Amino acid sequence: MSFFQTPGYRSWDPSRVVFFSFTGFFAIIMSDAGYALLLGAILAYYWKSMQATRTQRRLRSLGLTLSLASFVWGVAVGSYFGAAAPFDWLQQLKFIDINNFDNMMRLSISIGALHLILGNLMMAWVRRQSLQAWASVGWALAVLSALLGWLQGFHLLHWVVFALGLMMVLGMSGQEERWQLRGLLQGGLALTNVTKMFGDVLSYLRLFALGLASASLAITFNQLSTDVATALPGIGMFLKVLILLAGHMLNFILTVVSGVIHGLRLNLIEFYNWSLADEGYAFRPFSKQEVTPWTT
Repeated sequence: MSFFQTPGYRSWDPSRVVFFSFTGFFAIIMSDAGYALLLGAILAYYWKSMQATRTQRRLRSLGLTLSLASFVWGVAVGSYFGAAAPFDWLQQLKFIDINNFDNMMRLSISIGALHLILGNLMMAWVRRQSLQAWASVGWALAVLSALLGWLQGFHLLHWVVFALGLMMVLGMSGQEERWQLRGLLQGGLALTNVTKMFGDVLSYLRLFALGLASASLAITFNQLSTDVATALPGIGMFLKVLILLAGHMLNFILTVVSGVIHGLRLNLIEFYNWSLADEGYAFRPFSKQEVTPWTT
């Protein structure tokens, strides 16, 4: 995390939260158990060579976690290099239809809302000795009520909690005395972040979009190779194998790159914006240095 932003001294360390959330985002974007096994095979090949430094050992642990989580999610969606499970018992483990747009949109937006709610609650914990903590609690209440209202249908209770959350933001965001004119002006300025919060939550739809794109490309390459083999007897089999290898390798690379870039983006931009306020610098302890005395 330090290459992007080091938290302030009195803030909190988001490394563990980002580790697990990034793993989950990467798995959803990959959405293929076959690609997960391929990622695990590459990791196993370089396993022994990735132990020289502490950073390499950490990346190795991260890679293992990504492979396992991606495989579990790939089994759940029932995709194996874009094809169905090779065994009936394995196919029975599928319980998520990635082509069900409504359910996947609900899942992606729910993940985003809960992720940002967690960020605001952590911000409130950091500011617990200040009344500004209640502004972060207000954002969390507003997002939670909006999410539940969208999933269940808006009722009076949802609107009341949503309004209460925004009132907390309005009254507690200012650094001056609360409910005074200057404090209310600062709170009103903070309320303009409603559109930002809405956009940040919707940004998590990229999980569904990229996962669907990966699965669709894998299916497309499978179908294209089959059509070529049928249309060109003889040499068609060679072209089929060539299309499968080149196509899935390209899709695998695009999937890994997308998983890393967008998995980090959701954590380091959307999540960080609502969970970290101050930036610090890495602690560098003093070290003893041996001084050679002057000689004559």
